[in-house]
Amino acid sequence: MAQTLFSRFRYSPFLAQMVVIRRCNLACGYCSEFDKTSDPVPFETLEKRLEKLKELGTFGISLTGGEPTLHPDLPRLIRKCRDLRFLRTGMISNGFFLKPELIEKLNEAGLQEMQISIDGVRRNETTEKVLDNLKKRLFALRDHARFRVTVSGVIGAAPPNEAEEVVAFAR
Repeated sequence: MAQTLFSRFRYSPFLAQMVVIRRCNLACGYCSEFDKTSDPVPFETLEKRLEKLKELGTFGISLTGGEPTLHPDLPRLIRKCRDLRFLRTGMISNGFFLKPELIEKLNEAGLQEMQISIDGVRRNETTEKVLDNLKKRLFALRDHARFRVTVSGVIGAAPPNEAEEVVAFAR
C-alpha cells in the first residue's frame, strides 16, 4: 500500500500554491507577494492551470495572493477545485474581508481549509494583521465557517510577548 501511494505522488506535485491575484489591501513590511494595482488573474487562465495541475496528479490546491478574497471569482474558483476533485482545497488570507456573507459563499463553494495570518496583538510599523484588527472576523469564522481554520503568523513582525496572546486567543 505504501509503495502504491509513494509511486503515485513520486513525480507529480503534491500540493500546489496558486497565486490568484497579486493585489493586496495591506503592505506588510516583510511581504514581497503583493502590489496595489494588478488585475486579478482571469478565471479562464486559472481554470486552465487547475486542469493542468489535476492532469499532473496534484493532490491539493492552496489559493494565495496578494489577498485571494479580492478576486471577484473566488467562490467560483473553489467550486472548480471541488469539481476537479482535488482532495484538499484551501486558501491563505489576511482575513480583513471575511464577513458572514463571504464565509457562507466559501462554505457553499466547498472550501476545506483557510489559513489566517495573525502576527501580533497591536498594529505596528511592520504589520496590520493583528488581533485588534481581526477579532470581529475571527468570531465570524468561528460562527459561520464549515471549513477548517488555522492561524499562522510571522515571528518578528510583532513584539515576542504578543505571540502568546495570539496563541491563547486562537485556541
